[in-house]
Amino acid sequence: MTVDSGFRNPMDELVVGKVRELLGNSGIGIGDDFLAVGGNSIIAVRLGQALRQELGISRITGVILKNPLLSDLSDVLSELVGKAS
Repeated sequence: MTVDSGFRNPMDELVVGKVRELLGNSGIGIGDDFLAVGGNSIIAVRLGQALRQELGISRITGVILKNPLLSDLSDVLSELVGKAS
């Protein structure tokens, strides 16, 4: 597990914060893999719901499972938010 508070952007902070909250682990960082740190499909659904509320975009669960590295997930979500604007 990577402890990383040097987020590249606000999306990194949002993604990592929600994952930390759902998994109850404050040591998770932007370089971690969602599945490797304890995430699973059920938690991915919960994470998707939380991110959908924050970002206003849908169909996030599949994106989470296809991009389990949190830095990659953050990048993809940033692109999706940019397209939705």
